[in-house]
Amino acid sequence: MIKTGAVVREAQRSNHAGYTWLLRSASRTTAPMIFEKECTHKREDSLEGATGISVARRVWYRSSRSDYRREGVVLVLNVLLALAGLTAVGTLVLLYGGFSEESLPVSFDGIAAAQGAIVIFFLLDRLLRLLLAWNRRRYFRNNWLDYALMVLFLAAMVIAYQNHRNVMSAGALFLIITQVYMLAVLVLRAVGANLALAGSGLPPAWLLIGSFAALCVIGSWLLMLPAAVPEEFQARWYYPDALFTAVSATCVTGLVVVDTGTHFTRFGQAVIFALIQLGGLGIMIFGTVLAILAGKALSLRGSETVTELLSTDRVGELGRIVRFVLLFTLLAEALGAMLMLEMFLSPGVRDAWGQPLSFSAAVWHAVFHGVSAFCNAGFALYPENLMAGVHDGWSQPLREHWQVLGVFAPLIVLGGLGFPVLQDVMRYLRRVVVQVWRRVRGIAAHEVGRPARLSLHSKIVLSTSAVLIVLGAAGLWVLAVAVEEPAPSIIYGRAENTPNDWETFGVGEKTAAVVFQSITARTAGFNTIDMNRLSNANKLWMCVLMTIGGSPASTAGGMKTVTLALMVMVAWSILRRRQRVEVFHRTVGDVLLRRAITLVMLYLSLLMLVTLLLSVALPRENMIDLLFESCSACGTVGLSTGVTNRLGFFEKYVVMAGMFLGRIGPLTLLTALAAGAKRATYSYPEEHVVIG
Repeated sequence: MIKTGAVVREAQRSNHAGYTWLLRSASRTTAPMIFEKECTHKREDSLEGATGISVARRVWYRSSRSDYRREGVVLVLNVLLALAGLTAVGTLVLLYGGFSEESLPVSFDGIAAAQGAIVIFFLLDRLLRLLLAWNRRRYFRNNWLDYALMVLFLAAMVIAYQNHRNVMSAGALFLIITQVYMLAVLVLRAVGANLALAGSGLPPAWLLIGSFAALCVIGSWLLMLPAAVPEEFQARWYYPDALFTAVSATCVTGLVVVDTGTHFTRFGQAVIFALIQLGGLGIMIFGTVLAILAGKALSLRGSETVTELLSTDRVGELGRIVRFVLLFTLLAEALGAMLMLEMFLSPGVRDAWGQPLSFSAAVWHAVFHGVSAFCNAGFALYPENLMAGVHDGWSQPLREHWQVLGVFAPLIVLGGLGFPVLQDVMRYLRRVVVQVWRRVRGIAAHEVGRPARLSLHSKIVLSTSAVLIVLGAAGLWVLAVAVEEPAPSIIYGRAENTPNDWETFGVGEKTAAVVFQSITARTAGFNTIDMNRLSNANKLWMCVLMTIGGSPASTAGGMKTVTLALMVMVAWSILRRRQRVEVFHRTVGDVLLRRAITLVMLYLSLLMLVTLLLSVALPRENMIDLLFESCSACGTVGLSTGVTNRLGFFEKYVVMAGMFLGRIGPLTLLTALAAGAKRATYSYPEEHVVIG
């Protein structure tokens, strides 16, 4: 900020000649009374002070009017930019949404002309904003990618004009270049909107809820396009089903009302794929990554918002954390897809229609299932999930390939541990390797450094996850001896009297099956055995695993492993007559314990409410199956005993609400609703009550 005295002295010295400099330098927030006070002091010294008062007042009022005009122009540009962006999205939807030319409100030539006009507006918008900027050099530096895209666009247009005869027609080339540039600009504007929302001061809980809700709605609209569904299914494809699929994909659940492999085209599957990826990591995280890659800086408020969404308190390491999340996710999914490719290229593996897979189709299957596994989504391109081929006469069904337990299971576990744990483990391993290397080189012990250690959070997550995998598998094995003969399996409306798989398994196959189901039951949703063939005891045990879920700050849902561990340690501390809760030689604060208790109560209340509503709406269904469905929806698991295919209109929205609240967390919803509550600065006297 320029001091008022300096402004007045400059006005006195330059005698109106410094008006331009004053207009750019004076603070917009400087009040006229401050100018008047400063200039009054000057007036007492000499007659020139009166001139200073007059000049300073005129400078301030002119700069204020100029600011208002500038803000008005920018506001108009923002409105026009929003309209142009929506129009651009509309033109792309009309061109690539699968509409026939007869059903379009305008011709393809009219759409191309509209896109050209939109691109011209985008170019003019950037130039006008640069001219209106107070500091043009700083504005250019902060938005260099926009102007780099402008230069590339113009260069591409020139090159296309000179070489169009060797490639294709000039009109087609110009249209392609225009659409590519338009898409790039839309992505940059979306990044800017993400930064604006992050720094807007809205509570992070509401940003999380709003981003997931918007993603669900946009995904449902895309799935309603003719290009997303084959023509033979379009007459029976309704919006509630599209919304259900979009919510299930965004919330990485996996419950489906139609088969993903046959009911959707490659475009529809790509939409589900994108929803899984964005929903698994969070659209705000992706927006932050793109902003960092584009060289845009986050405000302090925006940084605090993103760190809260990432469940970390290290604001200074936000860029490093976000880059780690993205890189680890992409590397894990890419490695998983490469290892799965061999399975889908096997001669006995076919697609959902029973046809052999081409190389491109095998690659798509590997990528889709790799992302679905890491994000704990449970979506598969087969009606029977990973049981594909068991009843279809394949020479080697999917579940018999080593990738099921060797690739799917590790991806599910990694995605369910949480990114803070993964980063802490990577840091721990790196430090261990460095220390071992220093000892091998003969460096003294005191120079090696402190021994590597994991954080308390990582220890709780890793130990609890390992115990749950072992106990879950053991429980499924033991309870399997009580298998009864259940009702026939219902798969997408058709009843199948299939034999019980468990009776045909050997010891090795049983071990692999129970271990995989123990892992996938905690929010992944893949299955290698028919859930409808389980006994009631096994279904109840699966409900317990689904309710616990994965770990905090992960792609998994559920009540979370840390919450369970803290509840167990609270009970253990009471039995040991300890005043504080202690875990791994550390004391857990009372605030965390209260949050854990609140989360347990809210989650169990949500589970009971969904189960109650489903039992009222579906009185003929078995209660254990409805509880299974509720646990699967609220825990964002995706396993089902067949109830999902029999849901009506009301029941679908009940399950959708359960999936949505289970993904964002009931505690997040409560935090958002209580965002405006004031913190109490008083407390009442303490009094004893009788418990138990």
